[in-house]
Amino acid sequence: MRLLGGLHYLVLGGEASWDDVGGALERHSEFLVRFTAEQRVQTNEVGRAWALLPGLLSTGAERVDLVELGASAGLLLALDRYAYRYREGSWGTGEPLLTGEGRGGPPASLLARPVEVVRRRGIDLAPIDATAPAGERLLEAFVWPDQRERRERLHAAIAALRRDPPELVQGDYVELLPEFLRDRRPGALTVVMTSVSTIYLGEERYQRLLRLLSRAEAPLVWLALEGVRDDPDYQGHALELTVWPHGERRRLARVDYHAEWLEWAT
Repeated sequence: MRLLGGLHYLVLGGEASWDDVGGALERHSEFLVRFTAEQRVQTNEVGRAWALLPGLLSTGAERVDLVELGASAGLLLALDRYAYRYREGSWGTGEPLLTGEGRGGPPASLLARPVEVVRRRGIDLAPIDATAPAGERLLEAFVWPDQRERRERLHAAIAALRRDPPELVQGDYVELLPEFLRDRRPGALTVVMTSVSTIYLGEERYQRLLRLLSRAEAPLVWLALEGVRDDPDYQGHALELTVWPHGERRRLARVDYHAEWLEWAT
């Protein structure tokens, strides 16, 4: 994936062509070796916001202080600026318009709720500045060239992000989370959000993350779109809310790996 991302990065810059991959490998071997060794895969799939938005609405909060762990370029932190269409209704008027296959839900009553993200902060080991041309090019490099719809969606989301970029901090989110949770926006519910991130944590660090969340000052909500750690046969990702002070966890939906469909829990 890193090698193909590096080739696509060169193609996007007009430095190579898919019609001559062999020549690109020869002429740009030094760059590609460095790219594959150093560059993490960073897709920041905007389509996952289509699944995350109903989870955010399920908190019942009208004002949210949003913290994303594993934020990449922070495109999901702008999820309240996009437009959404579901079988049961729609939400928002921005761009891009996000859709998918609704297999029941979310309910229309949920989609009638308003929500405003009053603060957007993210932590990532290698955050990307999508508002800069190099950052936008890098994100597009990890979207395969024949996936035109995903590429258009990415550019529209970046345009929305440029109006008011989130605060992105480089670092280990397990280490930095306590500091973020101590710094809260008054009058807003603090929501910690993860999207296909904690599944890559080892068990010890995952348990440490759970302890940090459970010991933080309430009220606090964890909105997670993640693989199910204790069920390897679970098909898709689980959309879950965990709410403190009591740590109650609700599984809201089962979601396709790339958020192409959503099945709401009854």
